[in-house]
Amino acid sequence: MTADEPIPIEMSSLDCHALGPEGLSETQRELIAEEPLLIAVGGSDVATLMCTPGDEQDLALGWLITEGIIASKTEVDRIDFSRDDAWGNIVRVIPAEGSGWQDRLTAHRKVYSSCGICGREAIREVSSCIAPFDRPPGRLTRAAIHGLAELMRDHQRLFKRTGAVHAAALAAVRSGGLVSETLIVREDIGRHNALDKVVGQAVRQDAPLDRCLVMLSGRLSFEMVAKAARAGISDLTAVSAPTGLAVELARDLNMLLAGFVRGELATVYAGAEAVAVDA
Repeated sequence: MTADEPIPIEMSSLDCHALGPEGLSETQRELIAEEPLLIAVGGSDVATLMCTPGDEQDLALGWLITEGIIASKTEVDRIDFSRDDAWGNIVRVIPAEGSGWQDRLTAHRKVYSSCGICGREAIREVSSCIAPFDRPPGRLTRAAIHGLAELMRDHQRLFKRTGAVHAAALAAVRSGGLVSETLIVREDIGRHNALDKVVGQAVRQDAPLDRCLVMLSGRLSFEMVAKAARAGISDLTAVSAPTGLAVELARDLNMLLAGFVRGELATVYAGAEAVAVDA
């Protein structure tokens, strides 16, 4: 299970004070590192993300896919990462010959370069690029949804140490509606980054994204639903609630969207037919 791979994360220990009923007492707390990461594609600087160090190549690949700039792994010839004190952290993506990334990047920047695109116009922009999903009903069980949430919590090692990171978990769904043993869990200071990291790793492993269930530790915003849909993921769940735009987009694209997945409870906001009623 890739969730148990070592985490090459830089930590720092801070002398601070705990405040309790008896006043202040000296203590120490661990802090998570935060660094900028430049993503360059074909020699062009595309984006700078503030992220948790580690899994930089997965993050870059996942970001390019969930933002609709790279269509698949076959469009990438090579991905290199360098950590340089002078130039900073850089992932250089060399596209395969014939990739249409430049046209997609132009379209991406047109849509997201300002806050002028919002509401129903934003939904139309995303929906026009993604065909609604056509997935079989009853493809998931309650056990799969709650089981993945529990697995994610069990593997949130950085959160347990620092309390300062989000997580995303991805697992393929087997016949019968249960999640498989193949599990990817990634953590990052950014909830978008955590999703991009699991998608990037899944793409590198050739995981069947169209049959995967994803669990998030944060809220289900419009951007998170759009990212999952661009990657070909139709089933999205989270610990927190969705926004109104997120629900509208999920319903337009025939996605499962479930929030407040806690204990044995959950709220299904879109795609209830995906859950087997007798499971």
